Amino acid sequence: MTIDVEAELDRLARALHAERLGARARFREERRLLTLAQRVERGLALRDLAVTDTDAAPGGRTILWLAPRDGEMRDLRIGQGDPVLLWQDDPEGPDVVRAIVSRRRSDALAVAIDGEVPEWLWTEGFRLDREAPEVTFDRGARAIERAKHAKKGSDEAKSVATLLGARAPDFDAKSLELEAFDEALEDDQRVAVQRALAARDLSLVLGPPGTGKTRTLTELVRQAVARGERVLVTAASHTAVDNLAERLVDAGENVVRIGHPARVSPAMEERTLDALLEKTDAWKLARRWTREAEDLRRRTLNRTQRGTLRGEEKRAAWSEVRQLMRDAREYLKDAQRTILSRARVIAATAAGADAWLLEHEAFDRVVLDEATQAPDPIALVALLRAPKATLAGDPHQLPPTVIAREALDLGLGSTFFERIAATQSDARVVTTLRVQHRMHEALMAFPNDATYGAVLITAEDVRTARLEELPGIEPDPSREGPFVLVDTAGRGWEEVREADDPSTRNPGNAERIADEVRRLIARGVAPSDVGVITPYHAQVRLLRDALEPELAAGLEIATVDSFQGREKLAIVVDLVRSNDEAQLGFLEDVRRTNVAVTRARRFLLVLGDAATLARHPYYAALVHHAEHTGAWLSAWSE
Repeated sequence: MTIDVEAELDRLARALHAERLGARARFREERRLLTLAQRVERGLALRDLAVTDTDAAPGGRTILWLAPRDGEMRDLRIGQGDPVLLWQDDPEGPDVVRAIVSRRRSDALAVAIDGEVPEWLWTEGFRLDREAPEVTFDRGARAIERAKHAKKGSDEAKSVATLLGARAPDFDAKSLELEAFDEALEDDQRVAVQRALAARDLSLVLGPPGTGKTRTLTELVRQAVARGERVLVTAASHTAVDNLAERLVDAGENVVRIGHPARVSPAMEERTLDALLEKTDAWKLARRWTREAEDLRRRTLNRTQRGTLRGEEKRAAWSEVRQLMRDAREYLKDAQRTILSRARVIAATAAGADAWLLEHEAFDRVVLDEATQAPDPIALVALLRAPKATLAGDPHQLPPTVIAREALDLGLGSTFFERIAATQSDARVVTTLRVQHRMHEALMAFPNDATYGAVLITAEDVRTARLEELPGIEPDPSREGPFVLVDTAGRGWEEVREADDPSTRNPGNAERIADEVRRLIARGVAPSDVGVITPYHAQVRLLRDALEPELAAGLEIATVDSFQGREKLAIVVDLVRSNDEAQLGFLEDVRRTNVAVTRARRFLLVLGDAATLARHPYYAALVHHAEHTGAWLSAWSE
C-alpha cells in the first residue's frame, strides 16, 4: 500500500488539534464541576500558597518555590514538567499566570515562570491548578509543520517518509564489528547495537521488562560518541531520560541534562544544566543580583503592607526588582551556550528536544526511549533533530496518554514504533531483547506466555531468586511461592465510585492490601523495597491513609503509570474492580496490568475479584495460571 506522507501529516495535525481541545476542555470542566476544596482533596490543586524562595534561570525564566500553609502535599497528582495555573480570584480570569512545575519536595513545589513575575504573586494566599500542556502541543504542532515543509531529498524528508512507512529503513551493506565497551552484553543486546550503528536512518529495539534495554542504549550511545557522533538522548518521560543519562554519566560520557528533573540521583544532579551553571562565574554574579532582588522584594512588600510605600516610589522599587532579575537571567545565556556546545551527549524529554536551549545545536543521532509512549507528533519533535534514529520501547506496556475520542479515532493512540514493528519484513529493523534479568522464573511465566509469545528467557542469576534467601527475611509458609493471587470473589468487597469522581476505589481491598503489606514487612522486607500498584488514584488515596506509618518508612504506593520502567523487590497489586456487570474500565487495556505484574524481582501478590475479572480472557488466563501453579489463595483464608 502506498503511503501518502502529506495526508498522514495532515491526519496527525488534526489528531493533535483534537487532543489539544480535549485537554483544554477536560481541565476547564474539572475546575467548573469541582470546588477548590474537592480539587485539593483529590490532589489536583493547591491553595493558600506563598512564595518561600526565588531563583533566576536561563531563558528569561524565574523559579518560585511555593508552599501551602498547611504543608500537606502527600496526595498531590502534579509533578515535574506539568503545566499549572497560578491564580488569585478566578482560574479563568485575565490575571492568571501559567507556569511549569520544575521541582517537587514533600513540603514545597518549584515552578518556572517565563518573563516577569506579577506583583500579586508576592502576596500570600494564592492558588494553583493543573492545566493542559499547551507548550507540548505547540512543540508537536511545530514538528508537524517542519515535517510538512522538509525539503525534498533532505535528511528530514527521508526521516519523515521512513517513520510514516512510505520508505523502507536503509542499512550499510556490511555491519561494523563491535568491540563493546560493556563486555557483559547479551548476544541480543550486541546485535541491537550493531544494527543501530549500521542503520543509515532508523532502527528499533524491542525491550520487554528486565531485558536490559537501558544497558543496550547506553552501549549504543557510547559507540556512537566513539565514532565522532553527537547524540541527543530522549524519552517520553523525565524518569526514563534521567535513567539513561545517569548510566551514561557513570560510563564516563560528557552528558548535559536540560530541563528540571524532579528526582535524580546525586550523579545526575551534577550534570543538569543548572548544576553546571552554578560552577561558573556568571552564575555567581547572577545569584548575587537575584539575592539583591529578593531582599528588595521583601523590603518593598513589608513597606507596602505597613503603608509606608506607595505611588511612584513603590513603582520604582518593583521596577528595580524586575530589572535585577532580568539582568541575572540575561547574564546566564552565554555561559549556558558554552556548556551545551561542549557536550557530546545532551539529554532531554522528547518534547524538550524543541526547547529554545537547543535551537542552535546540531546532532548526528537521536535515541528515543519509551517510544511506544510518545504520541507521533511528540516523537517527531525529537526525531527530526538528527538524520539517524534508534527507537526503543515495548508495545505491550503503557501506550500514549490520549484524552480526546476524536484524537484516538484519528490514530493518536498508535505510535511510529508499533506500526513500523508490525509491518517490517527486514529482520534488521527490529531487534527483540529476550533474556530478562529482573524476575524469578515464576514471576516471568505468565507475562511471557500471555503477552510475549513465550520468547523470553530468564537469566540464571535471577531464575530461582527468592525473598527468604536475603539476609533478615523470613519465609512465609502460607505464601511459599514468589507469586500469589488473592481471589476476593464472594467477600462482598465491591468497588465504590462517587457521583462527582470518575476514579474508582474499593475499601475492602484496601484493608486487605494493608494487611498483606504489613505481613511482608513483618517478614523482614524493608518498606522501601515494597511497592503497591493500583490503576486508580482514588484507591491510591485510600491505601496511603491505611498505610501512613509504612509510607513514612519508605513504602511506595502509586498508580501503574508511576511504576513504568521501574522495579521493586516485592510488589503488591490491587486490581480494585469488583462488580456484577464485570466492568473493568482501565483494566480492559491489559498493557496496564502487564506493567503492574512485571515490576517485582522476587515476590508478587495480586489481589482481585476473579468473578469480575475472569470474564475477560486475559484475566481468566491469569486466574487459571495461578490455580495451575498453586499460587491461588482465597481472600476468605487468614
